[in-house]
Amino acid sequence: MNEQEVAVQISQMVQFIRKEAEEKANEIRAAAQEEYTIQKQTVVEAEKAKIRKEYERKRSQIDTKKAIESSTQLNTARLKVLQAQQDAIDEAIESARTFLPRVAANPAEYKKLVLELLVQAVKRFGPGSDLRVRCLQRDAGVVQESIEAARSQYAAATNSAAPSVALDSLSPLADCMGGLIVSTADGKIVCDNTLDARLAIVAKQALPELRKVLFPENEGGVSLIKV
Repeated sequence: MNEQEVAVQISQMVQFIRKEAEEKANEIRAAAQEEYTIQKQTVVEAEKAKIRKEYERKRSQIDTKKAIESSTQLNTARLKVLQAQQDAIDEAIESARTFLPRVAANPAEYKKLVLELLVQAVKRFGPGSDLRVRCLQRDAGVVQESIEAARSQYAAATNSAAPSVALDSLSPLADCMGGLIVSTADGKIVCDNTLDARLAIVAKQALPELRKVLFPENEGGVSLIKV
């Protein structure tokens, strides 16, 4: 083999090796590109999932905040309505309170009322009781005149002997609109039939009816707040 033939073989071998190297390099580049694409897609999907999770978290926070604000506003509005209702009820009761002195200013009506209050109070005690009646000093005469009539009505209603009833002139009432208080002689059992006490009882017992009159749109437990 001469030098020319050797040179040709060497050239062919070099071309073969170069071709093999290029093919191998292309395979490596293709594999690297594929790996890069896969990793890139993985990172992108992971970031998308992270963004979606963060979005859901913030949206949940916003929804929770809105729900809390809405509930707070609703409760505040309900409290305002309830307060307005209570103010109206208090005003109605106060109007009744201002009216009661007019009853006391009418001698005939007030004397009738005192007798009814006294009879009602005496009936709360059993026969044979020793009772004392306290009242305003201005009402002492009216109460004294009503004692025997009250005892008679008690006896007729219960078909039994009426208890002993006496006016306690030593301990008159103060700071009340009128009416009377009946108690046993030892003061252990007391029946408060002052106008103040009766108004408080009526206001409590008549509260449901008073609410219906003042707030008919709320009858039946219907909320005044539209949710």
